[in-house]
Amino acid sequence: MGGDAEKEVLEILAKAMKRESDSENLYKHAAELTTRKEAKEILMRLADEESKHEVIVRELYHQTKKRLGLKILHEDEPDG
Repeated sequence: MGGDAEKEVLEILAKAMKRESDSENLYKHAAELTTRKEAKEILMRLADEESKHEVIVRELYHQTKKRLGLKILHEDEPDG
């Protein structure tokens, strides 16, 4: 994969991390609002899954940056 394509991949991965984080927060918020125990448990499981997805995408992001010879300034990059 060429440099320009990998830079585009970085942009896509950055957006994906943001979406995973936003989804996690959305599920957590919904869990706070519901009074049904079963719904709360499902929503918290979904939030947990989104968190796991974010970790996976972040790792791909860091691997891509390393392959391009770019520095990782913060572990929470690109948000941090």
